[in-house]
Amino acid sequence: MLIWSGKGILSVLVLLISAVLLMGVFPEEKSDYAFVTAFFIAGIFSWFMGKRWNEKEGQIVVDKATGQEIELKPNHSLFWIKLQYWGIIYTVIGIMLLTQKLL
Repeated sequence: MLIWSGKGILSVLVLLISAVLLMGVFPEEKSDYAFVTAFFIAGIFSWFMGKRWNEKEGQIVVDKATGQEIELKPNHSLFWIKLQYWGIIYTVIGIMLLTQKLL
């Protein structure tokens, strides 16, 4: 079960789509590098788009009943982890896969 908020699901979609597309590009004997490259692509996407989407200014609203001000900020996350941090996670996984393949 995937749990996301906002545009967090796009991180997984970019990973899956890039893996499928790269499997057709890389030769069969180098297909492991398609997964490594897909993780790096998803990492770059998640980092930059997560920073862009999650750092937007919040909107201040006032509760009519109490008069209290509340700031509503955007939240784009996957499994309660903000999208930009998935960029780091995907990159680390890509590095681990690459070192495992090279060793």
